[in-house]
Amino acid sequence: MVADPLTVRWESLALALGALALALWAMRAPTGSRETAAPEATQTVLLQIERPGQAPDVVEARDGYLLGRGRNCDITFDDSAVSKMHARLHLGDGVATLEDLDSTNGTLLNGRRLDGSVPLQRGDRIGLGTNQIVYLGAPSSDVS
Repeated sequence: MVADPLTVRWESLALALGALALALWAMRAPTGSRETAAPEATQTVLLQIERPGQAPDVVEARDGYLLGRGRNCDITFDDSAVSKMHARLHLGDGVATLEDLDSTNGTLLNGRRLDGSVPLQRGDRIGLGTNQIVYLGAPSSDVS
C-alpha cells in the first residue's frame, strides 16, 4: 500500500507544529530550577540606642523587633524601669510603627506616653525607662 504524498505532508506538518507548540509551552511553563522568584527585600530601619553612661550604639532593626529587659528581646536594656517585653517595632507598607506592649511604666514618644501603636518619623525620641532610642529611619528609602 502506497501512502498519498499529500497526506504524508499534512501529517508531517501537524507533527512538526505539535512539537513546536510543546517546545514553546515548555519554555514558558515555570519550573523550580529555571524560574525562581527574586527574594523579597527585608525592610530594616536604623535605631540609635542611648543607654546611660554608655556611648550611643546604632542598630539595624527588622519588623517585629522586641524591645525590653527580657532575654528573648532583640534589643535589651538592663533597667528595672523597663518591662521584660516593653515595646515592639513594626515595619510594613512603607511605615515604621512602635507599639507599647502594656508595659508597667509605659513608653514615651517625644516626651509623651505612647498609647497603642504609633507611626514613627525620622528623629523621633523613644523613651524606655532611663534609656533613649532615636529613630533614624531606613538605611535606604524603604521605610521613612
